[in-house]
Order: sequence, then structure tokens, then C-alpha cells
Amino acid sequence: MQELGPFRVNPDGKTLSRNRHAWNNVANVIFLESPAGVGFSYSNTSSENHESGDTRTAVDAYNFLLNWLERFPEYKGRDFYIAGESYSGHYVPQLATVIVALRKLGATSMNLKGIFVGNPYLDDYKNTRGRYEFLWNHGVISDEVWGNISEHCSFGRLEGKACGQAKAKASVRTGNIDRYNIYAPVCIRSRDGSIHSSSYLAGYDPCIGHYVDAYFNNPEVQKAMHARTNTDWSECANVNWSDAPISMVPTIDWLVNNGLRIWLYSGDMDDVCPITATRYSVKDLNLTVTNPWRPWYTPDSEVGGYAQQYKGGFTFASVRGAGHMVPSFQPKRSLVLFYSFLKGVLPPAVPELNA
Repeated sequence: MQELGPFRVNPDGKTLSRNRHAWNNVANVIFLESPAGVGFSYSNTSSENHESGDTRTAVDAYNFLLNWLERFPEYKGRDFYIAGESYSGHYVPQLATVIVALRKLGATSMNLKGIFVGNPYLDDYKNTRGRYEFLWNHGVISDEVWGNISEHCSFGRLEGKACGQAKAKASVRTGNIDRYNIYAPVCIRSRDGSIHSSSYLAGYDPCIGHYVDAYFNNPEVQKAMHARTNTDWSECANVNWSDAPISMVPTIDWLVNNGLRIWLYSGDMDDVCPITATRYSVKDLNLTVTNPWRPWYTPDSEVGGYAQQYKGGFTFASVRGAGHMVPSFQPKRSLVLFYSFLKGVLPPAVPELNA
């Protein structure tokens, strides 16, 4: 409702408008709320709504797909892809690993072709380093603050008190900015309780999360969606996470070696899972470059971002002018990149010539 879906929630929190750049324009899309306890998803075992982890989330998602295909058998055997963003840097490769491993054993016929993950959270330590380095590179924190962090932080398992103090200074000096897009307007709440955007950014409303929350907590909406009525819907859940690897690089490397099409992309204005951190993880894959870093263009002859391909078909791309939620900030560029991923070719390297 905020990014790639067919509808957006209007400011009244009750009505919808069409998203002209929805991914549904080029693909059939299943939206899966995961893990149990998030959104409308739940487990009949109440403890599972509060206790989860990477392993169970992958198994649950696989079981969902298995049962969905049994209910809609006409989709069996079709090519399909898994996409996500942020912590889906864990969710998506892990679900893909379950499918590929079972396929190698002859235990599933799911025709998974590739994964497409935006602003992925891939490595605990690389992400921490990348966040502060990104802020420094974009002039948000000073040379002195970044120098202090660099001097006292190893960005490893054990950090001293001086590292924590150095990072704390960075946090208090960033000001009231949106870490998901450091150049975007923020949602302001007035004294009378009303909310509004701090400024104008075409096609984007920083307050949309409030509209979506109101919409999904409307009893009529819950009934129409066949969800449990009287559900206290929320975008996230207070789930106690029990297992997660420090780095997803070995998992992605295994998927590349098993022939899966893998594209990672980054909105270049995000500081939550910044392009800086993703580049460190891509470097750790130690893959051979086959198509060097170059701009890619939209049908409007704009530079949509930059991309590089590696041996095995692995692709890393940026989306220019986008934050963490790429389809929210750059819906048209997001759709161009997604369509190119489905086709298995990079977007055009030169702008289109208008007659």
C-alpha cells in the first residue's frame, strides 16, 4: 500500500487510489506478510506470534508456497521469483535456499528462477560501518565525528566503550531527518494532532504510514479482506528473534554457484541499509566483473541508476534518488529495474532518442 502494490491509501485513511507504477503491471504478485505476528498473519500457537527467527520464517514461507500451489495448481511449473527489501536480505535468500536445496534432492518441482532484493540487510558489521560512513560521505556528520568512530570502532563482534560513545555523538548530531531517505521530507504532527509533510516531494507522502495503519484497522476493510476481524494491525511486530547469521554472503554465494539469477539493488539515499554497506558485502562475494559499473536509463531518457554484473549473472544496481523503500520514492525507476530483472537483461545503457 506504500510501495509496489496496485493501490495507495489516500490521506483520509479510508479510500484508495491507483498506483500507476505497480509491479502488477508486469507480473502476478503474491504479497506475503511474514513472520507470524506481523500484519494480519498469525499462528494458532500463540507463542509463535512472539518468538521467531530466520529458520522458522524460511520454513513457514516454504510451507505457505507449497500449500498455495496445491490450492491453485494451475500455477505449478510456472517460472517464479522471490522479491523483498530490507531484512528480506535474510528472508529471501534463505527461502530460496530451502527451495533450491529441496529441488536438488528431487523433493520439490518449484520452478524458482531468481531473487530480487532491495536495500538488503546482509551483514551485521558491514551494515553498521556502512551507515556511519554513508552519513559522513553525505555531509551529515563531520570529519571529526567520523574520524572518532573510525579510530575507536573495529566494526566486529566486540566493541569497547569508546566506540559506543563515538557512535552516540553521531546519532545526536544528525538532526530531524528520515534515515530511510536522508533527503526526503518528514511527517510533522501539529499541536492540534493533525499531520502533514514538512515539504513537497512529487509522488511521495511521508505520512502515508499513518493512512495505511488507519485503513487496515478499519473493521470493514478487515472483513472485506477476509482477515480476522478486530485485529490490531501493525506494520511490524514486537517479535523476539532467536536466530540469524551474522552475514548472508555465504548463502548468496551458494545460490550464485547453483545458477540462480540474483539481483541486489540499492536506493542511494538510504542510511538504514545503505548502498555503502551493500557494496562491502558484494565485494566479499569476490566475483569476477563481466559488465562494469555504468549508468542505466529509463524510457524518459533519465539516468535511473547504475549497475554492474558479475560472473554467474549476479547483478548489483543502484536506483538514483531513492531511499530505503525504492518503489515509494522512485516508482517509475523501480518498475523499469524490476521489468529488466524479469527479462534477465540490464536496462538500456544509453538514453532513448526521441523523434
